[in-house]
Amino acid sequence: MARKLLSSVAALLVVAVALAECAVKPFPGRSKGPWVQSQREFEHTPVREVLKELESFPKVARARRESGDPVTDGQHQFDDGYQFARIHYSGEESNAIFVLTYDVDTNGVPIHTNLYRSLDYGSSFTNIEASLDGNDPDPLLWYNFYVSDFNKNMLAFPSATLPKLYYTLDEGAQWKVNSFTPATINPRTLLWNPQEDNWIIAHDSTNDHLYVTQNLGQDWTKIADFVDTFFDYQWGDPDVDKDRSMVYYNTYDTNDATRGDNSVHLYTQRSPYAADNQAEFDSNLGKHDGFFLTGPYIFAQQTDEAGTVSLLISYNRKPFNKAMIPASDPHVNYLVAHINSLQAMVIVQHASTVHNLYLSDVTGVYFSLSLPDIVLEPTRALDLEQIEGVNGTLVANQYVRSSPDVANPPIRTLITLDNGGNWELVRPPPEDINNFPTNCEPPLCSLHFHMGTSEYARLGVYSQDTAPGIIIAHGNIGEQLSDNPDLYISRDGGNNWEETLVNSWGVSVADHGGLIVATKDYHQTPSNEIMYSCDEGFHWRPYSFGANQLTVFGVITEPEEHTTIVSLYGIRPTGPINWEIITINFTGIFDRVCTPSDYYNWRPWDEYFGEDCILGSSIEITRRKRDQCCLNGNTFVREFNYTICKCEAEDFECDYGYERADGFNGACILDPEVTLPEPCDGGAAFYMQSRGYRKIAGDVCVGGDEANYAPTNQSCCKNPVTVGPTSTGPSGSTGPTGSTAPAQGGKSDNTKTIAIGVVLMIVGISAILLLVLVVFFACKHSKMQRRFLRLATEPQESQFAFHNSESDRESSPEPERLLQLPSHQDEDDDPILP
Repeated sequence: MARKLLSSVAALLVVAVALAECAVKPFPGRSKGPWVQSQREFEHTPVREVLKELESFPKVARARRESGDPVTDGQHQFDDGYQFARIHYSGEESNAIFVLTYDVDTNGVPIHTNLYRSLDYGSSFTNIEASLDGNDPDPLLWYNFYVSDFNKNMLAFPSATLPKLYYTLDEGAQWKVNSFTPATINPRTLLWNPQEDNWIIAHDSTNDHLYVTQNLGQDWTKIADFVDTFFDYQWGDPDVDKDRSMVYYNTYDTNDATRGDNSVHLYTQRSPYAADNQAEFDSNLGKHDGFFLTGPYIFAQQTDEAGTVSLLISYNRKPFNKAMIPASDPHVNYLVAHINSLQAMVIVQHASTVHNLYLSDVTGVYFSLSLPDIVLEPTRALDLEQIEGVNGTLVANQYVRSSPDVANPPIRTLITLDNGGNWELVRPPPEDINNFPTNCEPPLCSLHFHMGTSEYARLGVYSQDTAPGIIIAHGNIGEQLSDNPDLYISRDGGNNWEETLVNSWGVSVADHGGLIVATKDYHQTPSNEIMYSCDEGFHWRPYSFGANQLTVFGVITEPEEHTTIVSLYGIRPTGPINWEIITINFTGIFDRVCTPSDYYNWRPWDEYFGEDCILGSSIEITRRKRDQCCLNGNTFVREFNYTICKCEAEDFECDYGYERADGFNGACILDPEVTLPEPCDGGAAFYMQSRGYRKIAGDVCVGGDEANYAPTNQSCCKNPVTVGPTSTGPSGSTGPTGSTAPAQGGKSDNTKTIAIGVVLMIVGISAILLLVLVVFFACKHSKMQRRFLRLATEPQESQFAFHNSESDRESSPEPERLLQLPSHQDEDDDPILP
């Protein structure tokens, strides 16, 4: 009961930094589909009675005196009594903050709204809703912020009741209104074009029509009927589609009166738009359950008449191919969990409680098992987090199926530093917060984290690109994950951890990692005190932000987290429910502005393999020294320097048809349940025989042991090759383990061939020609019966780049995030950059 109540509190608080709060959702209206995340739909739950049941806990913290004290710049209470609120920061180098408060009816439709704006970074707010429409002093807004991806100064709201669109081009200084024509157009969800600030897709859920405008809503063109939900349409990717006007969408078959599951078709349309100007993307795909597009990949889920579920992938907009996933158990559903430009992570639901994580090759077709029994709840909450700032690092929770408690198996946390190629238990700290030994050693004891399925999911496993190496999470040490967690921090990208605060906290990192702010979250007693640190959590100091106590639901900064200004949002424990925002300036705690001598070059280090090469490169990153409490400032530019490494065992993952011997680590061995395709079909002269491994997508290592793991070129004209796992070689050895090798005896065959050749030469030229014809005919038309491990494919260009500064990295395009895990992360498509 307590867990449900706490989960309701977390769901209630839909206050969000724009583009930050998301939740993994299935395709609404259909039971099947490759689930993706969305920030469009939220659960609305009352809160006051839930807060009364939350327990309070004591706290212990270390303290250190800093240079000065923070200053409370502003404390604003929104006294309209509305139960819900959203926050939008206009972005970097802007002082504008918007807050939308609202109430909803039992169907989740807004019945009251107020829009507030601050121009002094939250010190004060003004209700600006009456200024949106000169003809309507009290407009009722839909409860989402819609912000242009191309121009962060542009903000739009559809009306909740009228066919109108309210928008601003200058952060709310002036507002304009466009009335929809005809008046029957009444969209609730908008999707801005990523490169054109006047282009918007609008979906009207009342009649399932899809519209597009290229002039900010002055004119709308209907491009499709029978578009069911927000998940059924997306802008294309300009880098892949080469046309920024491209739109992809699903529509129901007009001849299908039931409009049930598995009856949509995927269409495309580009400017000039018209309802009859659509083209089916791939007619061979036909009816399917749903689709999702990101970068070069399009995923589609399909269920045939027998109920068999399949995943299909289009790579670089080529026709769909069926995903080759090595699993004999039936597939129920798919979740696209994580993706970059070189690889996809997909979770396959095999049964109601069995979910396995698979990794694809660059084409997205051939998958290998990465982690079995990953934790995924029926609500689609997922325990998988990508760590920002350190390339290739993820953490995940796994059910321990070997436990005697089959109904409620324990959960343990694993970490990977190579994009899921190898997983390890999380190393526990040797001492607790009071410097007592933990006496915890893997594999019997390790550190475990709360993630998306937990009541503490709001923090998740916290990391930011702007603070590489720093990771903060709620967790515990022991054999398994347990309740009542404490706060842990890693300063070296997840290799080593320390307990930094007792109990559960809301956390924000600012000033490029130079400032960490923590406040008691809603699991604890309301408070008027926060904790802050300028030495990466080694020392903490308290600060009282006012006389009134607050139940805090979030600690936030502007999206880039470069500033030293932090906002708290929450409600007071007594009285009416009025949201309150408190703005605190931490600039005064720093001794001075940092100088070059305050920095050092940090190398991400893989302690599991004992080296500083991660995904084939060694990286030096400029970081402030931990004991220097100086200000990085907005102008700080972090330097990155890269060195390519020689290939070793950790640069490779299991190939298609292979799996780790112990489920998450160890040698790659043949999966006996996988039937591999015939390599010589179609008259191929040669094929590539896998050794059981393939280089991890995005890994840029060269030379070294690469030849020992690379596939071998085999002829289709030789005797059949026997393949199978070998039993030699420990996990992590320099040579491939669990690999396959051609059958021996080639030397004897060659000797016989030479002897026959000599005899034939003696017999005469005619006999030689006759033998050549016979051999050629046999190779061309006979099917060689053998198993193989990898088809020969065209070589793929290495897709990676080297950047020297943070500003260079910010110019790189980013695909839409696939899941979050909690929703404070962004996915960078650069394969090697942190």
